Amino acid sequence: MTLFSFFGNGWAADKDIVVLSFNHGDSVSLRWAPGSEALFKRSVKSGYLVQRKAVGEKTWKNISSVLKPASNERLAIMEAVNPDASTIKEVLYPSAERNSSDVPAAANPYEPRLESVPGEVKLEDALLYMMALFSCDINKQVADAAALLYVDKNVDKTARYEYRVIFADDEKSKKVNVSTVVVDMSKKTVLPTPQDFQGYFDEKFVHFEWSVAKFTGYYSAYNVERSTDSIHFEPLRKRPFVQAYSKDEMSDLAVFRDTFPTEEGTFYYRMAGYSPFGFYGPYSKVVKGEPKFNFDKLPLKVDTIIVDNKSEEIRWSFDKKYEKKIKGFKISRTPDYKTFSYENSELIPANKRSYKLPTRYDRTQYYAVIAVGVKDTPQKTQEKQSNYKMSFRADTIPPVAPTGLKAVMDSSGVVNISWDPNKEPDILGYQLFISNSGNEMDYYNVTPTIYPLTTYKDTLPLNTLTNVAYYRVNAIDKNYNRSKWSEAVKVMKIDTIPPVPVSFKFLKQPKSKVIVEWENSPSIDLDRMELYRQIDDTGKVRLIQTYDLKKKKKPSKYEEKEEFPGQYVQYFMVVYDEVGNASNSHSDRMLTKGERPGCIGNLKAVLVVNEDKKEIRLDWEITSNEPINRFVVYRKKDDGQMLDIALLKPNQVYYVDKKISIGSSYKYIVRPFSSNRVCPAVYSEPVYFEGINTHK
Repeated sequence: MTLFSFFGNGWAADKDIVVLSFNHGDSVSLRWAPGSEALFKRSVKSGYLVQRKAVGEKTWKNISSVLKPASNERLAIMEAVNPDASTIKEVLYPSAERNSSDVPAAANPYEPRLESVPGEVKLEDALLYMMALFSCDINKQVADAAALLYVDKNVDKTARYEYRVIFADDEKSKKVNVSTVVVDMSKKTVLPTPQDFQGYFDEKFVHFEWSVAKFTGYYSAYNVERSTDSIHFEPLRKRPFVQAYSKDEMSDLAVFRDTFPTEEGTFYYRMAGYSPFGFYGPYSKVVKGEPKFNFDKLPLKVDTIIVDNKSEEIRWSFDKKYEKKIKGFKISRTPDYKTFSYENSELIPANKRSYKLPTRYDRTQYYAVIAVGVKDTPQKTQEKQSNYKMSFRADTIPPVAPTGLKAVMDSSGVVNISWDPNKEPDILGYQLFISNSGNEMDYYNVTPTIYPLTTYKDTLPLNTLTNVAYYRVNAIDKNYNRSKWSEAVKVMKIDTIPPVPVSFKFLKQPKSKVIVEWENSPSIDLDRMELYRQIDDTGKVRLIQTYDLKKKKKPSKYEEKEEFPGQYVQYFMVVYDEVGNASNSHSDRMLTKGERPGCIGNLKAVLVVNEDKKEIRLDWEITSNEPINRFVVYRKKDDGQMLDIALLKPNQVYYVDKKISIGSSYKYIVRPFSSNRVCPAVYSEPVYFEGINTHK
């Protein structure tokens, strides 16, 4: 996306610092970029040194003091007036949100979690780094604030120099991994002139394309300017824009589009490349063009038709500025939209807006005005027709009621409705009505306006208590006479309403086994229900009983066949109706009686504070002789889900959690696995970490 990111992806990908130069003749401007975000951050502490030597010399000499980026405070002030400073500020001085390494807990505990791969650069971090380099490419002030710019004014105009930029703390090192540039002071840098700037003019916009491969190393962005007189040009963007592409085959193509400010006129365009040193190169040739004229969009409308005893007069609207685009007008007439004829043999002049027929028709007629274009030929038709306007005649006879009404509903609630078209020639359209009861007074409009077609798609809500709907339709002619309603058609809705869930009572444990009780669903279309159980936070939810609800007697109690001494237990019930709709509910969570068996114990958490990081260390002891194959460590942050965070070998009885946030609360559980399945369902006692305190 930027000039320097091109180098980062090309031949200089292995360099810590990439340098570009510009020879002004009496001075040399240098621009550089670090090879990664981490190296960019390094400059905050280290800073840069610009070094030079004459070609052939062995010793590099410092020609600058240590150049360091602006402080966080200065960049904060700068970004208030220069938004481009925001990206380098976020890269050099990351905000707290970017430093957070915690993976958000999934909303559903059964959904797989997405975690970043260790050592892999996040996409948003890579994009932010590229945007920071781009901000420096198009904004010299930002490049200076990032300490990525230097001008060498103390030069010999006849010399040949080598330049490089190193990190200041590498000054004494003989091995630095940076690029160098050679500058011959007798040869000034000349920015190339764009040669293939081309424009394609359309109706509302102009599209430009040009090759960028030949500008690599010279321009990082571009700008297009527009003029209405070929003399005074204005840039179309406040700042240069960068070439971007999503397919490799378009990597050499820059694309730009401009929307015309007016529909007519001549417009002139030129383009210039923008150097990362802060100035534009020479302009391309000027491209001239006009918006294409779309004859089909001519504004043409019949306003009124005046009828007297012996004649009819049609009047219409047409913008005067388009008169030069047409030869004249024709009048089209139809009594029924089946037969059509023209009322004038010769074209009506383009400056006329009315036409008087020498006769009057006895029945209702419909008139349209047709504009004929100046480019109209027998080989190419260029015509634009207005709307048809009705010439009213008194009509009080309503159409007959529509027939053949059908309505079919699919599983998503969409109803496809159709009916036979009326045979009257003056039918204007139809109105469709619906009722949930079928009662005469309960119908209301589906189509609030007159509908011209004989097919219609309606959508009914499926989550209602009514299972049927009724439709009927009437016809309306062009004199707004309404027919009687058609025969009603009945539609059966699809059931999508889930049954009422069961209501659990408090769990009981009168002796050693748990008793589960509930109140059954009052819904009447039930099929079955499934009882599930979960032991402890990290235990799997298991199906333990299925009940057939088609039987008259519905169970409301379950007594456990197993014991879970000293462990938390919770139950879930899923109720299904006959079409598969389901509802869920759950019991309270109860700690069972008895002593919890265990294979490990004495779990402890300690906050370890080093100079530059904080972490929590977990330690535990094996309290059983059972052979253990592995340990799984679980963690719960604040009110989130209990999630597995580590899988450990059997001889590792400790774990260090490096992904913590001071101020948050954590709960840890360690689960052992043994080959003879004595330990898999048994967990350690939980240990909590809050602030700087730990407790069981």
